[in-house]
Amino acid sequence: MMVDNEATFPLSRSLRREKLHEIEQQKPEGSVRIPGKGKRNTYKIPLEFLSYNPHNTRFLTQAKTLEKRLGRPLSDENASDVTEIERFIYDEKKDKNESTIQSLINDGQLQAGVVTNDGIILSGNRRFRLLNEIVRNPDKYKKGKDSARYFEAAIIDEPLNKKDILRYESFYQYGTDDKVDYDPIQKYIGAYEQQQEGFTEQQIADNFLSLTGGKVNEVKKWLSVYKLMLEYLTYIDEEDVYTALESQEEAFLRLELDLKSLRGSAQKKGWNYNDLDIDDYKSVVFNYIRLKEATHNTRLFRDIFLDHSEWVVFRDSVLKAEEDADIASFDTYRSEAPENEREEQISQRRTHDFEDRVEDKLTNAFRHAQAHMNDKKDAETPSHIIDQILTKLNKLQSILQVSPEYFELDDTREGISKIAKLSGRLKQDVD
Repeated sequence: MMVDNEATFPLSRSLRREKLHEIEQQKPEGSVRIPGKGKRNTYKIPLEFLSYNPHNTRFLTQAKTLEKRLGRPLSDENASDVTEIERFIYDEKKDKNESTIQSLINDGQLQAGVVTNDGIILSGNRRFRLLNEIVRNPDKYKKGKDSARYFEAAIIDEPLNKKDILRYESFYQYGTDDKVDYDPIQKYIGAYEQQQEGFTEQQIADNFLSLTGGKVNEVKKWLSVYKLMLEYLTYIDEEDVYTALESQEEAFLRLELDLKSLRGSAQKKGWNYNDLDIDDYKSVVFNYIRLKEATHNTRLFRDIFLDHSEWVVFRDSVLKAEEDADIASFDTYRSEAPENEREEQISQRRTHDFEDRVEDKLTNAFRHAQAHMNDKKDAETPSHIIDQILTKLNKLQSILQVSPEYFELDDTREGISKIAKLSGRLKQDVD
């Protein structure tokens, strides 16, 4: 039943379905438990009878970004799509690939995978990718080239729709107590996709059990943060270029907390800001996220915002720098780029151009505001407050010396008595 792997990969779903049906008539290799399906037999399946799951949460940012260029979802039957998926998976843990390959050669597949009846891999996409790597490089991996031609897996006989595939895939990646080391941005996209497919928030929480602990509030937070991420991509004119979100999770979590605090205050602090002002706040923060400003620095933005006079100066400086940068649209960059340049590479070039044109201006604006806030903070130190009190008391003394009739007023005598008592208590505290 062997087929030339590279010449025919991937087979169509219908042909894969026929091949897997034939394999199920053979003697099984073992068995594995599948959630909701019970115990199922496992079989040795030739690699060419299978294909990758385009909805794998390992590479959602890359897949969604590629779909922007293609104008369609990725397909497990399309050879060029599969080539890209293979690149996503191989690059994800490039530093660990060789050790995993050696384990597959020396120890075999320690855990069986799970596939649909038309050959889409639900569990084991990375192992499948590395088995293909072994087979395609027989000179390099002479020892394991024969055993690597097969992927051991259970076959789910029942037809699965996209929702079923999403549920199984997320379960195998995130649905156990074992922590999974993936790019954190993937979970936001995955949760949103599941919501769009009709999953309830509790079902999503259960599907991502190792990350949510089954808590719905965690999913609510993800969906809210994801909405911010989409706003950011629109703001920088890179809609659907999800790779622009990589390594930015903490910045969006910080922004989400700040916005929740500013909108949720029953009594607004500082000044009477409105929704338009909060939109300006987002715009300013988006610029610093694009600049990849350290998260610990962005924590000062909320304090700057609450100081109205300083905020106006800061906001205007940042938005003017952005306007002056005059970064061309993503489509313009795309039209001028080499045909083989990927969306994430174009995004990186736009980001570098943005940094070159605004970094100094945004850094100076931030430092100026930071210095102002530090001066304001210093003004609240005990020594500064004491100086202010002494100045006021000296002024009070001068007034009373010039106009002693104030001593006759009850509120004056009462106030001086309170000052004396409070000073006495403070002195006791110090002593």
